[in-house]
Parts: sequence; C-alpha cells; structure tokens
Amino acid sequence: MRRFFAETVFADKLVITGDEASHIKNTLRMREGDEFIAFDGTGVDYHCRITKTDKLVRADIITRRQNECEIDVDVTLYQAYPKSGKMEEIVQKAVELGAAGIVPFISARCVKKPDSTARLMRVALSAVKQCGRSVLPAVDGILNFEQALEKMQRHERLIVCWEGEKNTSLKTALCGRPKDIAVVIGPEGGFEEYEVESMRKRGGVTVTLGPRILRTQTAGMFVLSAIMYDMGQI
Repeated sequence: MRRFFAETVFADKLVITGDEASHIKNTLRMREGDEFIAFDGTGVDYHCRITKTDKLVRADIITRRQNECEIDVDVTLYQAYPKSGKMEEIVQKAVELGAAGIVPFISARCVKKPDSTARLMRVALSAVKQCGRSVLPAVDGILNFEQALEKMQRHERLIVCWEGEKNTSLKTALCGRPKDIAVVIGPEGGFEEYEVESMRKRGGVTVTLGPRILRTQTAGMFVLSAIMYDMGQI
C-alpha cells in the first residue's frame, strides 16, 4: 500500500498538503474511498481512507499502529560535503539504513558547492517512504567545521573514521552499547590532521575501517551497516 507523509493528524482524521497532496491527486489520481498508509514522523503508521480531495487531501484514520522498522539506537551521520552530487545518494542510503539524522558540513578539503538543503530533505522523505520507515530523519543545513564540532560533542559516542588511524577498530569504539552515536566521514581528500585533533579534543574516537581506503560515499554506508549489525538490528 502506498505511503505518504501527513503534517496534520487529528484523533480520527488527517490532512495531507503540499507536494504529497499533489502527488496523490494529480500523479496517482487517487480519489475518495482509496486507501493508503500515512505517517507523521512520530513512528506511527495510519491506515487511512480518502474522504475528500481538493487543494488538500483529507482522510479518515481506519487504524493506527507503531511502526516496527525503527531501531533502538540513534545514529547520526556527519558527512563532509562530497563532490559530483554524491550527497543525495548518501542521504538516500543513510535513511534506508536507519540513520536518525544526517549533518552535512564543510571541512578543509571539501571542493563542492553545497546543494539546496530542501532538495536533500525531499530525498530523505522519498527514502523514508520507499523503505517503510515512519520517522523522518533530520537533514541539517550545511554547517561549517566549527559548527559541526559543536554538534558532534553533544552525542554519547563520537566515532571519527580516519585513514590515519591504524589500531582502534570500529568494534572497539562501540564497546558499552551506546544509544546515541555520531559517525563522522571525511571528504574525498580526507581530513586535515588539525581537524582530527579538534574532534579528539571533543571526545572523538578515531577508528580504522580496515586495510582498504573506501570512497566517502561508501564509508558512511559501511559504518552504518556495521553498527546496525553489531547492535543486533540486522
């Protein structure tokens, strides 16, 4: 059954607006009586039946249930901004793998002019609908390095993936079963050493991802998958 995001949910009804409403009416040509699944970002799925379509889509809620796709650990991906339009792919795959949020930031070796954050949010919403989640991960506006550092230190565990680390493994960094994890991935050229030291001073643990050098768009997906497996989410 098709899934749509609803911003306005009442006790027994909901309203869908904007692009989602337009997609329902004009692209899919759904009408009164058609049924669908809605979610509002709180982790609940609503089984609905359309009652009216005009500028908005109004629907009755038939049943509601807690979505079982969400995981019990928050993993936020801090991604140094890549080139060649890779950020959209990174957001899409991170959402599919269960990330609680994505924070794009600019580090010293980033070369790409950032895309619109609104565009990245649309990519995230599409990925949520496709993979069956009911929580919409936050996609932050693009931060500079100092702003990203400020956010990074708020997490229970800060894991910095760095090719210069030769000893500490990801598994070691996950000891203690933290429930709020930040994963930091550098750009194509990697981090400057002063950036790594800045993250260490704020509690960051640098980890190696093995003997192979992974592309920036691969590294985050590799780490997210490994964390989900280690935490028993796969």
